[in-house]
Amino acid sequence: MPEDLSPFTRSNRDLWNATSEEYQRDHHAELEDDVLWGPSMPPETILQVLGPSVAGKDVLEIGCGGGQCSVYLAEKGARAVGVDLSSKQLEHARRFAEERRVDVRFVESNAEDLSMFADASFDLVFSAYALGFVQDIGRTFREAFRVLRPGGLFAYSWSSPFYVCVTRDPDGTLRVTRSYFDRNPIVSAEKEGREVDFYRTYGDWLRFLVEAGFVVTDLLEPEPLPQENTYRDVFPMDQIRQVPGTIIWQARKPEGAARLLATAHPI
Repeated sequence: MPEDLSPFTRSNRDLWNATSEEYQRDHHAELEDDVLWGPSMPPETILQVLGPSVAGKDVLEIGCGGGQCSVYLAEKGARAVGVDLSSKQLEHARRFAEERRVDVRFVESNAEDLSMFADASFDLVFSAYALGFVQDIGRTFREAFRVLRPGGLFAYSWSSPFYVCVTRDPDGTLRVTRSYFDRNPIVSAEKEGREVDFYRTYGDWLRFLVEAGFVVTDLLEPEPLPQENTYRDVFPMDQIRQVPGTIIWQARKPEGAARLLATAHPI
């Protein structure tokens, strides 16, 4: 893990290392045996964001945490690799893969640095609820684009930009308490440290994807399933039924991307 991290990125890393045990104890069961795109969201078996089958495909998960998604995809026949900022989360991931008897490579790195992977080495790159912790999202998207093969799929989920702008009163009333255009990081002080979320509007997310070279193919805002989640302190059911709690972006690297990049700067 490179140590030239920004103060915000270092805070997130240190907080995940400090809270990993508690987090896995509280959420592990909800996260395993599928790809969970968000609290109370329909899982991958229903949404099929990554396609009908991952068997035989090279798949990279950015922000893999305890490895539940990567392990699940490996069980479905993918050649899975997971990257995460937290060494403690990766300890859980490696242990979980060993318990499930699947071969998954786990790498400790921040999402902006995928230099350990060669160009065009993955068919799928995805991230489930991690990229909002990433400060330089433009660099991350460019790296995801680089390591994808032409025609490859990039998908990720995060909270809806509008969702974080509303607050629910005890009587159930929803109020707008944050400007949609306030792009300052959202810093939460926890007893173990600071969590830093990097807020972006829909337009911001779209712009970074397009600037990286992606063609956006879908934006999903699934309605929640009628079941509570272990994140209900932040995503209570009565609130995510009214305002989308999770959005899922789907984009592709164009088939001719390698040829276009090679001719983009003629001598």
